[in-house]
Amino acid sequence: MTEKKKIALAIVITAIVSVFLTFGAILVYETVSFIKSGGGPLGKIGLVQAIIEDEYLYDDYDKNALEESAVKGYVEGLDEPYTEYFTADEFRSYTDALSEGYVGIGIIVSVNDKDEIEIIAPFEDSPAYEAGVLPGDILKGVNGKNYTGSELNDAVNVIRGGKEGTSVDIVIGRDDTDIDLTIERREITEDSVKSEMLADGIGYIRITQFNQPSEMSKKSTLTEFKDALTSLKADGMTSLIIDLRDNPGGVLEEVCGIADMLLPEGVITYTEDKNGKRETYSSDADCLGMPMAVLINGNSASASEVLTGALKDYGAATVVGEKSFGKGIVQDVLMFPDGSGLSFTYAKYYTPSGVCIHDIGIEPDVKVETPEEYKNTYASMIERDKDVQLKKAIETVKEK
Repeated sequence: MTEKKKIALAIVITAIVSVFLTFGAILVYETVSFIKSGGGPLGKIGLVQAIIEDEYLYDDYDKNALEESAVKGYVEGLDEPYTEYFTADEFRSYTDALSEGYVGIGIIVSVNDKDEIEIIAPFEDSPAYEAGVLPGDILKGVNGKNYTGSELNDAVNVIRGGKEGTSVDIVIGRDDTDIDLTIERREITEDSVKSEMLADGIGYIRITQFNQPSEMSKKSTLTEFKDALTSLKADGMTSLIIDLRDNPGGVLEEVCGIADMLLPEGVITYTEDKNGKRETYSSDADCLGMPMAVLINGNSASASEVLTGALKDYGAATVVGEKSFGKGIVQDVLMFPDGSGLSFTYAKYYTPSGVCIHDIGIEPDVKVETPEEYKNTYASMIERDKDVQLKKAIETVKEK
């Protein structure tokens, strides 16, 4: 190479380096100025947005999708499974799950500590229930795409993304085996309360979830429970068993309304936020006033534990079964003007005696393990003559 060519190449390299250093200096300067001004992470998002708008090469990006991703990622950074940002479509699905009616396959899902989508329970008599989906199954894929726990809402939206009568293909994992299922979507308007009169004047009420009214149905778990209790009383009920096994929870106001019907005057539960502010839910003097037992297992969570904890603390019912799940925190839900929303943990809740059961659960008064052959079966699917937990609950109320 000649000296002239070497000099020319050196000039080009110097020019390129100078450009990089100049741009780098500008960006570093702007960032330092931004940090010194106390801009914070939201200001940083604004800075990135300005750079993209002014300097980013391509213009064919979706600004709304970019904003949604930014907000979702910001909230996900909390790494707390019960606090979540929802797009407008996701928020509709979320609120549907707390109501008495929607179109889907009828499953309740959550994210486990392995970042998997775990099925807490299907609704009884739902398409998923009829297809053999079980508590503890892992939802791995929907319509040919795999999903992780961080993509839970995307998976739910695909499952619910069709009209009644259409089908969805899902893959569930169970005991190291993948199972392919095709399930038809139906309107899910299942009653959340089942009741019957057992022998010897023992009333039996099973609550599958604590739901609020919806656009499809004015019924709620509270209204269903009132009707069941009234009917059982009219049939001569002298004691009551409440079955909360596999009940993942639901709306706090619904469960407190039910507790009010069962308990004497006093505190049902109270919540406390990080500033020490309390909100107390109380019952009046009217109560059921008869022997009661409550059935729980490891899938009894949240609102189920509110009712169980209150009945146990007052000595109003004997708790039978296995230790409950242990969710002692409360979420509030905000809807934004564009239809999106935020569910966020804002408080702990406490039993009347002042205990927060989060990550602890409620121990039964009478421990009865589920037989090994029914470990992966809904309690409601166990034949009555083999349901040892229900048998013990019957013995308990007879002894009172």
